[in-house]
Amino acid sequence: MTNARRLSTWGASLLALTLTGTLSEVSAQAQPNGVSCTLNKAGEVYAGTCRIPCAVNLLAINIDGPRPGFTCSAADRSVDASVKRQTAFDDWLGTMQGKEPEDQTRFGLVLPKDGKPGVAKLPYGWFALTNATMTGDTLTLTIDASRQLPPTTDDVRIIERAKALLANTTVWNKADDRNCQPNPTKWSTFCALMQATTEISGGIHYRQPAMQAVREVLNDVDGTRVNKHRLMDYNNHPHTTLAEIHTLLDLSRQRLERRFR
Repeated sequence: MTNARRLSTWGASLLALTLTGTLSEVSAQAQPNGVSCTLNKAGEVYAGTCRIPCAVNLLAINIDGPRPGFTCSAADRSVDASVKRQTAFDDWLGTMQGKEPEDQTRFGLVLPKDGKPGVAKLPYGWFALTNATMTGDTLTLTIDASRQLPPTTDDVRIIERAKALLANTTVWNKADDRNCQPNPTKWSTFCALMQATTEISGGIHYRQPAMQAVREVLNDVDGTRVNKHRLMDYNNHPHTTLAEIHTLLDLSRQRLERRFR
């Protein structure tokens, strides 16, 4: 049986929600930045902890792999996590602690199907879901966090939509506080990207590949204008112009297009 067929068989089994017995395990080589989770059934929710390696916890994993020159010797971090079966967009959806208390906690799982691999959407990035095993009331997950997943055409559409929302200085909010209000009259870079993500992906996720590409470009373009929250800091910096925001989004779109699956 081919790997693609194994993934498809496993995905179909989990979609059928066979909650007793053991699901077929997808074998995968151990990864240096692998995330592992053990979640136990409590009603309709599976809750427990996930082990987050240092480099993943410090957001040092990009689409091409660990940030060049980055080293980390701290112990793995254990975080609380939970998921519940869904019927739209993500197959399983729940929460996971992020790096900072204010980080968004959305934790989603997309099962492998139609020859496509599984996806684990963590507060630390989107990674390959390489294994899921259901034994009795315990769900265990193995996630390859050695590199973030490459983008799809939806990510390019998100960038293009965000740029359209930031059409001119009249609608540009240069005092971003990362609180995106419904139906605003002005958009910050962060909120424009969040709105575009919601429109195109059906939900908000801070680590959508489109968002990650913009952050990566910011690291390369002008790290002197960013500190804790890259998108907010760059947007609000007194030297940043709307033309530079448009250039940032254009470079991000080009970076995404070079990395299509």
